[in-house]
Amino acid sequence: MSRIALGLWLLSALSVASAAETRRAAQVREDFTYGRAVVTGAVEGVTEYLPISSTGHMILSDRLLGVDADPAVSVEGVSDRKGRPVTLARVADDYIVIIQLGAILAVLVAFFGRVRGVLTGLCRGDGQSLSLASAILVAFLPAALLGFLFKDIITAYLFSVEIVAAALVVGGLVILVAEHLLPKKSVGQADEVAAIGWRSALTVGLCQCFALIPGTSRSLATILGGRVAGLSHAASTEFSFLIGLLTLSAASVYKMWSLGPALTQVYPVGPAGVGLLVAAVTAFVSVKWLVGYVSRRGLGVFAWYRIALGGTILAFLALK
Repeated sequence: MSRIALGLWLLSALSVASAAETRRAAQVREDFTYGRAVVTGAVEGVTEYLPISSTGHMILSDRLLGVDADPAVSVEGVSDRKGRPVTLARVADDYIVIIQLGAILAVLVAFFGRVRGVLTGLCRGDGQSLSLASAILVAFLPAALLGFLFKDIITAYLFSVEIVAAALVVGGLVILVAEHLLPKKSVGQADEVAAIGWRSALTVGLCQCFALIPGTSRSLATILGGRVAGLSHAASTEFSFLIGLLTLSAASVYKMWSLGPALTQVYPVGPAGVGLLVAAVTAFVSVKWLVGYVSRRGLGVFAWYRIALGGTILAFLALK
């Protein structure tokens, strides 16, 4: 009799433990409030194209909002396209990528003339348009390949406040060194962006690989990559936006496709749409401001901001 009782107790304990490792889809959907959508969209839009790391700021804002991103807790009855359970960590991470669609829309509007020129030139077989499209693709591929191969490892081991804070500080120091060592190049009459060759594009692409570390900033990596390749601040910044258009589009489409049925089971349309719209508006303002500012003043202010923010976080963590 005691053995039966022990067995029933073990089954009960296991069921409780199992329940603790899951959360109902309805509960997860309720977490996506309109308030969270506005905050997430604003943080994404403002920081996506500034060299201060949108991913790092999203991780920090999620922590401040109390978003549960436990990788050990899965959403009950929800699986992705491959049949894998969807965890709370993935729900939070993919939500950010979905909101990025707003930032993509902002660049399309801000650089509509450039994008339209490239697309129409490709249709006509224009050599310059083909060269620029090839340069964007070359710059996109290195980080895309590494991200695809190591995305699970990156999410599991690098998405932490400590990593973000350290990367913010290191990135700030790199900016200060680069601004001191790299000669400032005045903007000439020629279209630098249209004339970018594959070697310069590859340099930018290899630098973008560092942005896989949360807190580094894709914009920072590609802008500095352009500067290393000999481009002016203005050309580096615009080319960074064009690479981001392809990188963010690919990431968003892939994330939504891989989620499969989980996309509609977890994310409510209303808040997601509001977040996307807020991201689009704030990103447009950020993009239009950044090109002019960086052309005139460089990246120094972003270095000090990164060092101040990252240093404050590290000091706070050390005192806990």
